[in-house]
Amino acid sequence: MKQEDFDIPEVFRRAMEEAGWRAEQEDDGGDRPPRRPFAPPARSPRFNRMLILVFLALLFIFSLGSIASFYTDFLWFDHLGFRDMFVKRLTVRAIVFGVAFVLAIVVLLGNWLPARLRAVRAAQATGGSAPGLGPIISGVAVVLSFLLASAAAGQWEELLLYLNAQPFGIEVPIFGRDVAFYVFNLPVYRFIQGWLFTLVLIALLGLLPIYSIPNLEELQRGTWRPLRSELLWRHAAVLGGVLLLLWAAGYALDMFDLLYSTRGVAFGAGYTDLRAGLWALRLQMAFMLLTALGVFYNALRPAPRLPLITGALWLFSVLVIGGVLPGVMQRYVVEPNELTLETPYIENNIALTRRAYDLERIEARDFGQVQDLQPQDLLDNEDVLRNIRLWDWRPLQRTYIQLQGLRPYYSFTDVDVDRYVIDGEQRQVMLGTRELDKSKLPAPSWVNRNLEFTHGYGIVMNPVNEVTADGQPSFFIQDFPPRSRVSIEVTRPEIYYGELTNDTVYVGSNRQEFSYPSGNTNVYTNYSGTGGVVLDSFLKRLAFAMRQSDPNVLLNDDITPTTRAQFRRQIQERIRALTPFLLLDADPYMVVNDEGRLIWLQDAYTVSDDFPYATPVRIPTGAATDDPTQPVTTTRTVNYMRNAVKIAVDAYNGTVSYYVSDPNDPIIRSYARAFPGVFQPFENMPADLMAHVRYPEGLLNVQADLYTTYHMTDVRVFYNKEDLWQIPNEVANGQEGPIEPYYVTLPLPGSNEPEYLLILPFSPATKNNMIAWLAARNDPAHYGQLIVYELPKQELVFGPIQIEGRIDQEPAISEQFTLWDQRGSSVIRGNLLVLPINQSFLYIEPVYLESDTSALPELKRIVTASNSAVAMAETLSGSLVALSRGSTDTPIVVVDDGVVDDGAEPTPAPTPEVILNPQTIEEYVAAANAHLAAAEEAQRNGDWATYGRELEALQQTLTELSAVIDQTE
Repeated sequence: MKQEDFDIPEVFRRAMEEAGWRAEQEDDGGDRPPRRPFAPPARSPRFNRMLILVFLALLFIFSLGSIASFYTDFLWFDHLGFRDMFVKRLTVRAIVFGVAFVLAIVVLLGNWLPARLRAVRAAQATGGSAPGLGPIISGVAVVLSFLLASAAAGQWEELLLYLNAQPFGIEVPIFGRDVAFYVFNLPVYRFIQGWLFTLVLIALLGLLPIYSIPNLEELQRGTWRPLRSELLWRHAAVLGGVLLLLWAAGYALDMFDLLYSTRGVAFGAGYTDLRAGLWALRLQMAFMLLTALGVFYNALRPAPRLPLITGALWLFSVLVIGGVLPGVMQRYVVEPNELTLETPYIENNIALTRRAYDLERIEARDFGQVQDLQPQDLLDNEDVLRNIRLWDWRPLQRTYIQLQGLRPYYSFTDVDVDRYVIDGEQRQVMLGTRELDKSKLPAPSWVNRNLEFTHGYGIVMNPVNEVTADGQPSFFIQDFPPRSRVSIEVTRPEIYYGELTNDTVYVGSNRQEFSYPSGNTNVYTNYSGTGGVVLDSFLKRLAFAMRQSDPNVLLNDDITPTTRAQFRRQIQERIRALTPFLLLDADPYMVVNDEGRLIWLQDAYTVSDDFPYATPVRIPTGAATDDPTQPVTTTRTVNYMRNAVKIAVDAYNGTVSYYVSDPNDPIIRSYARAFPGVFQPFENMPADLMAHVRYPEGLLNVQADLYTTYHMTDVRVFYNKEDLWQIPNEVANGQEGPIEPYYVTLPLPGSNEPEYLLILPFSPATKNNMIAWLAARNDPAHYGQLIVYELPKQELVFGPIQIEGRIDQEPAISEQFTLWDQRGSSVIRGNLLVLPINQSFLYIEPVYLESDTSALPELKRIVTASNSAVAMAETLSGSLVALSRGSTDTPIVVVDDGVVDDGAEPTPAPTPEVILNPQTIEEYVAAANAHLAAAEEAQRNGDWATYGRELEALQQTLTELSAVIDQTE
């Protein structure tokens, strides 16, 4: 056949060329037809409009979920009274997003579109083309600008702080700036520099494909002429010069970051940082500026040698002056003379760390000479003994669940310690909240989960020092409905907002809500509060149905226009949604106010990791899962912390109120200025809530841990760690670990008025004895005052772990523990309390017994100890009496059968008749037993005067008995 028989007909050739194809000819003599530029088929304006409408419709459909979330969020903020906060946050984010988007799109398209025009013109001169590239460039620029603008909008908190910054009034000595510059300004400057650097870098990298695509065929043939285009290199030189200027600006900010250096002996800029590191950064910034100028010059005239030289100098400053020189100086100059050279910088670290964590507010006092515990010390502290906490919250929580859970779907996530005025006397109590755990519902249908089982019910309260005959707590408040045997009444026991309420419910519907079980029937209720968004329109129901991805919200007939949608019911999630810039303490606690309503109190912190020279610490920030009963595992590094806010959340209505507990904190003052009306003065807190505020354990743990080092303010002592302390260990719940702070009611040394304190002992770093103890005052008149009482260093005062060892070494106690562990049960040792009593210390540890077949711990024994004796008995009074006897001679262990029953008087044991004038040894022993029995009976009855007289008589009788025995011998 001839070649013509295989030629493509002309009509098909033209169609293929219009579609962008070329007929391939054989290399052996066939002529290749001339190339024609690809021209996309023309589309009508109507078709283009249809494409745009389809795109917008799809975008709207995919955005419905976000629109519904936004709308319901607005309704949620509005019904809580925080509409202005929502609008301001939205406005700030929108403005930042808009400005960033416009800037990004101007930079990207302002560089890429002119570059495309120049590239296409240059390509057309050589036969190349770039069909359809303009829309692609615009689309990529829009997407990248959107991402960059979203990142900028995410910094709204930092921007608000920057715009409303309040001064700290603390000047950092190195650069002479207020701490506010580092906390409020520097983070914003860092972000702006990094954001602009990223934007220019993206613009620069985009030039390469824009100049290359029109010349792909040339590049495929191995011709790199398009990439050596003068237009490309001049354009790249301008953007490269801007990029290097931003890089140089980063070095200027890095100079301030030296104040967070970890190179020296203490955190913060040291001798090497300021003598070598600072100058290295200055040289690097100078050489980077020169390199930028050299690159700019290349945009006018090719001169690659100039930026290469300055770039080499910059690299030398990075590797040698910034890398090698500081290490050499630190090793051979600073380390041999470390104390002398680092002294001013250690002083900065000590001073600013103490300021950052408010340690300078801790008042140091001498405790005075420590004396052995005497019976008179117990008489002088009647109120203290009446409020000693015998219950450890962990076994008590399991006891609550067993005795007061009452149904498998009720749970107690925590047990808290608080104080209430009962019958005119302040009593320390334990309190648990009975919440609904829906994971244990027997029939978890949609109606049950969303309409019927909507809330927990009631609280359980017991005094810290009373125990029933079978080792269980003696309840003040218990059962359904809450039954109280004291003056505290719970009038609104329903708990719609709590620690376990992490779902959405619809209350006030046509279906009654389960309230609590009563015998074989259930008691129901209808919600009558103000919590939740009212679903009074189809639009709101539709929005919640889309937010929850739950069509039943629309389909269910029980939901009416008066029904309320309650979501974000978990109190910490609720607070974080309102004020995400506050760090929440891990332990909210429940309060019964004077009206009988249940109110959650939550401590919140303002924190920062930008406080110069302050040593950073890692603190817990929340549970790693949505289950609040799980241990707190996530942490955050900070170097500034204040308990700036107390937050009250109504358990029935869900209202949230913020009270500023530390008005001197510049961060909370800045937020208060940014959101007027949100944060109220501490004095505005209702008096019935103010009476229950407490110093948070989380903050005291942080402060105490730092104070073990930063109580040393002398540089030489600090450097040598001559007086380093530690948090002592204890054995609790079968594990040895650091002792936890504990709330007690006792008078401070030198005072006669008992008050509510949070205390924590200290030990020397290498020993187990006690060296000091820290007290945080909680009563409103003195709230937040911190006092540390330092013990004489020449005297031995037993620390907690030493007392634990003495308990284990006491044969009678050890034998009893071993016996219990072998009888199908296990011994649980509670927290060891170290209580300062006058000039002495009383150690108290409760002992629980838990059967292997049930999770019902019973309080069986109370161990008490002093510096000279250890005693154990069934009751605190018996243990204290035994301790009083043993403190003058040898340790004595007694077992006392007297216990406090549930409000009922215990059956008194017959009291032996006191022999007035004993003559024989037998008569003296009988008299001693009679005095001991009378003292124990007086203590049970609270007759402390008789108790003291009987102990004195017992002491006298024992002394006379000893003399009679000596005469007999």
